[in-house]
Amino acid sequence: MRRLAALAVVTAALFGTSLFGTSAAFAADSLASRVKQADGWVAWDVPMIAGAGDPCCWSGHGDHAEGRIGCDLDGRNHGFSTSDAPRPPTTGTLTVYAHVAHAHMDDVRAFEASCPVHAANAIRHVDGIAPAESIGMLAEWMESSDARHDDDALPAIAYHADPAATRLLASRAEPSHDRKQREDALFWLGQARGEDGAAIVERYATTDGDPKLREHAIFALSQSHAGDPYERIHAIAGSDPSDHVRSQALFWMAQMGDKRAARDITAAIEHDVSSSVREQGVFALSQIEGGAGEDALIALLKGNYPRDVKKQALFWLGQSGSPRAMQYFDEALTKSR
Repeated sequence: MRRLAALAVVTAALFGTSLFGTSAAFAADSLASRVKQADGWVAWDVPMIAGAGDPCCWSGHGDHAEGRIGCDLDGRNHGFSTSDAPRPPTTGTLTVYAHVAHAHMDDVRAFEASCPVHAANAIRHVDGIAPAESIGMLAEWMESSDARHDDDALPAIAYHADPAATRLLASRAEPSHDRKQREDALFWLGQARGEDGAAIVERYATTDGDPKLREHAIFALSQSHAGDPYERIHAIAGSDPSDHVRSQALFWMAQMGDKRAARDITAAIEHDVSSSVREQGVFALSQIEGGAGEDALIALLKGNYPRDVKKQALFWLGQSGSPRAMQYFDEALTKSR
């Protein structure tokens, strides 16, 4: 009864229900009982949030993901990734896997339902699970002493197509939690929770009193697929009081594959009063792919910029070793003769 009361507290926080007598709390407790009936891996399906990628184990990562290699539930590597490249529609279903030993859950994973999954023994399936009861049970487990892998349970919750997942992640991003928990919650809010998640991440990126957390929130925002995260980060790059945070904003702008990046980072180099921000801005330009970064570095060398900026641009252009960079050096050497 004591454990059920604790579950009701978690459920009340997530779903806005009363403390006792909630159907969601008892449903989550019922799911836990069904899951723990036998040791081994057990799985259940829930609707998966749209637009958050395709969680599986890939031979690459993100835009460079090449193909599914399948996930080994019994392997030591708990990592997985999502593919951001355009692909045929998925099933729209998330399969959650829980491992039970001695009637206690001790591990959780979650993948898109068609993702190939391997285990040493047969996987038991539980049917008819509502997203709310799944989230409620996972939330309770994540707070228990049985939980060994928070970093697996959190994405499992994040990919549920239910607003309760956003509420749980938002609650873990609050200052009452330690920084690691907050950073993990912010990452999954940005990665998987759409516009609602991006808005929460932006709030912490612009208002939190901890510069390191703001820096991480910018990274989390760069992972969002909702709205215009690039412009949100661009605004932070011009307004944050911390030189380091502004520098990191420029770096993530360069990583996002946005055509505006070279222009906007160059403008920051021109106008920011901090020499360290200008230096990091030049480095950020060197990270832009497709030739636009090299063209921007060459423009710095040809333009009316401070000597320290030109020295950095010359260094990073030389590091690229690209044909475009070599062509510029050949032309510059020819003119100097």
